[in-house]
Amino acid sequence: MSKRQSSNELRDRIEAWRKDAAGLNYEEAMQALDLLLAELQNDSVPLAELQQRVLHGEVYLNRCQTLLDSVEQSIVELDPTTLEATNNA
Repeated sequence: MSKRQSSNELRDRIEAWRKDAAGLNYEEAMQALDLLLAELQNDSVPLAELQQRVLHGEVYLNRCQTLLDSVEQSIVELDPTTLEATNNA
């Protein structure tokens, strides 16, 4: 397999991981990331697959960060008058 084919396959695989991760909520993405980290920490991943596992983990990590950023943005945009009314209810 040529280096170009390998690069294209990896890019396609990463895109598929991103699509899969896009359907996960924060807890699901964190659980998937935890499972990958456990595999990496107990040396159960063959060296040939190490790069792919790390990249897969980055996809889950990016999904978690995107979800956290979204929540943070919605908190920043909260109307103080609405918060006051909600707190008094």
